[in-house]
Amino acid sequence: MINRILNLIDASNMSDSAICKELSIGNGIIGKWRKGLQKPSTEAIIKIAQYFNVSTDFLLLGDKNNTAMSIDDAEWLSLIHRLPHDAQLEFKGEIKGYLKCLNYESVTADEPLRKTGTDSLGK
Repeated sequence: MINRILNLIDASNMSDSAICKELSIGNGIIGKWRKGLQKPSTEAIIKIAQYFNVSTDFLLLGDKNNTAMSIDDAEWLSLIHRLPHDAQLEFKGEIKGYLKCLNYESVTADEPLRKTGTDSLGK
């Protein structure tokens, strides 16, 4: 469990203290997890799952079938969350505009997330 949590944190390219602040958990807690001095609380596991958009089953059991998104996707989401809200909205518009320029299908927030690659862009 702890390895999956730390892999998500490491993939986010954020410092442990920044993650603690984002999740509203005690500063230094992640360092204790890394050293094996403490295990994540149930509350912390839930916050991590919500923040990285993965299931608690994935964190606790490693059940990949319950993963809402890949670690790469979680990293993208983490980067977007670091932007101020107005910049997030602007970035969303830019991405939609870019996809439109590529003559790619329209994207709405109501569509389920799915991983695509450049092959699906009609190239």
